[in-house]
Amino acid sequence: MSDNLSSNTITELICTRLSHDLIGNIGAVANAVEILDDDPESVADIKPILQISSQTLAARLKFFRLAFGLNNAAPKNIADIEQISKEYLSTVGSRQTPINFALALNTPELYKIVMLGIMSLADTFIRGGKLSVSENTNGLTMKAESDSPLSIGKLQTLQSTIQGHIPEENPSQTAALIYMLQLLENSAVKITLNFTEHQAVLQIA
Repeated sequence: MSDNLSSNTITELICTRLSHDLIGNIGAVANAVEILDDDPESVADIKPILQISSQTLAARLKFFRLAFGLNNAAPKNIADIEQISKEYLSTVGSRQTPINFALALNTPELYKIVMLGIMSLADTFIRGGKLSVSENTNGLTMKAESDSPLSIGKLQTLQSTIQGHIPEENPSQTAALIYMLQLLENSAVKITLNFTEHQAVLQIA
């Protein structure tokens, strides 16, 4: 990467991004517990908040552990990768505008690259849609599609990051992609991103 980020800087970006994605639900749990302390009879109202927040935290932590963690936590099979990714995407979309997911993967060892790509493209959805990942002889193709416009600003930021230019504002937004680029830095793999208003294709080949 042209910006020549150090490992420490990349670690800081990842930690900032993960903290950002977890803090809201952690705060919701803490607030709910505080309300229960003040009013124990409010349990019926608080229970849904605790349930949703805890499920979101569990899904995101499981996904982050695989995407950014040591390889000793590798998923056992492709079905696990698909399920963990679906659970993560359910925390990004909403019930009204979910992000549907389709996975056609032959090599489970690619799980880390797949998950980092999922995380990067998931950020570009505004009103739900479909995210698909397929493996073929040319490599990996990841596609985000939506009837509503995708976030062109975020797609432009991802494209600029691939070209080696780290955004000055909120650089942790692209932490997953930056980490992917680092993992593939010494390989012959080429990463490209092409997009229109309603579709984005991330090619790793």
